[in-house]
Amino acid sequence: MQQWSFDFQDEAGFSRFIDEHGLADKEPLLIQVSCGKIDMKSFAFVKDTICTLLPKAVIAGASSVSQLYDEEFTEERIVLSITHFQKSEISTYEHIFASSACDCDAVASALAAQTRKNTKGILLLTNTVNVNVENMIKACNRYFPHIPIFGGIASDNEPYENFTIFSRNRIFEEEGFIAVLMHGDALNVSCNYFFDWVPIGKEFTVTKADGRYLEELDGEPLKEIYGRYFGPMSEEKFLHITMAHPLIRNSEEFGSVARALLKWENERGLFSGEFEMGEKVQIGFGHYKRMVNRYEIIPEVYKDLPAETAWFYICISYRNGYIDVLRRAADFFKEHHRIFAMMTFGEFSHRGDKNRYLNFTLTRVSLSEDPDARLELNRIEPKLDMKDELLTTLSTLVSSSSLEITNLNRHLEAEVEKRTKELADLNASLERRIALEVKKNREKDKLLYHQSKLASMGEMINNIAHQWRQPLNIIALIMQDLTLQAHVGKVSREAIIQAEKKIHNALKYLSDTIDDFRKYASNGHDYSHPGAFEVCKTIRETVRLISVVLADENIRLKLKLPEEERVVKGSANDLKQVLLNLLYNAVDALKEARVEEPMIKLEVKYNESVNISVRDNGGGINEKIIDKIFEPYFTTKYQARGTGLGLYMSKMIVEKRLHGRISARNTSRGASFWVELPIFRA
Repeated sequence: MQQWSFDFQDEAGFSRFIDEHGLADKEPLLIQVSCGKIDMKSFAFVKDTICTLLPKAVIAGASSVSQLYDEEFTEERIVLSITHFQKSEISTYEHIFASSACDCDAVASALAAQTRKNTKGILLLTNTVNVNVENMIKACNRYFPHIPIFGGIASDNEPYENFTIFSRNRIFEEEGFIAVLMHGDALNVSCNYFFDWVPIGKEFTVTKADGRYLEELDGEPLKEIYGRYFGPMSEEKFLHITMAHPLIRNSEEFGSVARALLKWENERGLFSGEFEMGEKVQIGFGHYKRMVNRYEIIPEVYKDLPAETAWFYICISYRNGYIDVLRRAADFFKEHHRIFAMMTFGEFSHRGDKNRYLNFTLTRVSLSEDPDARLELNRIEPKLDMKDELLTTLSTLVSSSSLEITNLNRHLEAEVEKRTKELADLNASLERRIALEVKKNREKDKLLYHQSKLASMGEMINNIAHQWRQPLNIIALIMQDLTLQAHVGKVSREAIIQAEKKIHNALKYLSDTIDDFRKYASNGHDYSHPGAFEVCKTIRETVRLISVVLADENIRLKLKLPEEERVVKGSANDLKQVLLNLLYNAVDALKEARVEEPMIKLEVKYNESVNISVRDNGGGINEKIIDKIFEPYFTTKYQARGTGLGLYMSKMIVEKRLHGRISARNTSRGASFWVELPIFRA
């Protein structure tokens, strides 16, 4: 087996290359084309030139946003990889999809009919967006799971409209695929993949989906969820952001996979695979350290692997900050003409005797007709620069923190479910409920307290990743500035010390955010022996917990606190929970009322007691229900967003734990809640 790489520019140059290497006399030849000039004229020119100069060669070409040539990843080039099979045969099968609702089983059956007993692998290139390729690969696994399928969907720049493939026979203007089947007793094909995208932040529940179309998570529009993390979204930015940060789900067929957004229309997204109602998904990011660690295993992978050539089908997402990882991986290979790489929009691969359709992966294929052949590798030790060191550290930090948050959230959900079931069991028998409530009134209050606290914590968990965005941007800007100074040779010791201080402060902010949350999430004190706390300090800590929500909703918070402190007997977490309930209620009221200049005023005054007022300009509470708002399970919110426990538990906490009073009334502009607490005098 031999392979050559050629930078295609014109017919004359290609003709000379064919003569120099005697390609006209070699059969069979497979020519893979990574075409970075994405227009029909370029596709036609390349196809016609190959057909003229090598009339018997098999062509498998695709539009591709990046090309690997002579160890460099470039763009807008046309790179040909020409493989001569000396002991094997190749055949082709092409298919045009009649409609998006194709019979995947029939297609898989037709492809299976092209296989032979000694078929060792299938290169599959497609330009389809609307056909469910995932189902087609599942169908192929029912017919020939042992034969590796590799390749992927052609790639294109935003907006994703020009996915194109071409063969000797045609340029596919309709959606379809090209399959190149490789047969031979001497042929050895090894296929595997790397999946280095990991979930971050909150687990979302799919609440509105139709197959590959996804509209809502947790009852909220998909675009708004991404906007909360990444700012206001145009359609172009949305497509770009979801490419860098896909949705991660667990597929029963393929395991952990990422879903790429292909189209956005009518406020719903068409993704590269299906979703199921009620399943959990998370936003993902590329784990830089995991990618870098691949360097260490490259020599081990190829040490005992029969390989005369290696092909790579790489997700387009690697262009978003990870192209240096690919360049350094390419440095390991001595003979770059034996390497071929194509950027794809979705990858086919094989592992564990099963074909897989994935996104955000790097598929590795090694081929050999000689069991003793090995690819020659450079023995190098890639050195990481300051940017690499920072990104590897941050990727580990974000990944581990996200795992902690996810596990905590799962635990909280399990606790809420457990406690909710216990309450349902209590309601099943009225007599038993009455007897138990008399006996266990204190335990019930504690249960409701924690359930209300978990409800408010659920929203705060969703804010943590968002609060990290600014310090992470600061770190990135510092590193960019140091890099620019390094390029011009002006990096001073003072600049490095100053950058270190700024990065330390940003990392401390990230750590403090987690500490604030853990402090609030803790169980606190034994309430049979409460301590005492400072009121204004506690209010400032509470405001810090909700500040990102207020900023996202453009709500102005007017905070008016006395200069001197007063101490109240009880637990600071109790007052925090009451204030969070009142502030979140005010935020919801302002959002629903769509006030032009939304505002919340939080004020503290002292007389014989501590008086705390929370006011908004959201129009107020309906006078018909204002007397009921402190009753348990009374809510005017949508079921998925309100439990009816918030104000009830606020009243219980204020009266029973803090020994104060709470009330509500309407002002001329909105609702006003008033909390009176006795001052602690030692």
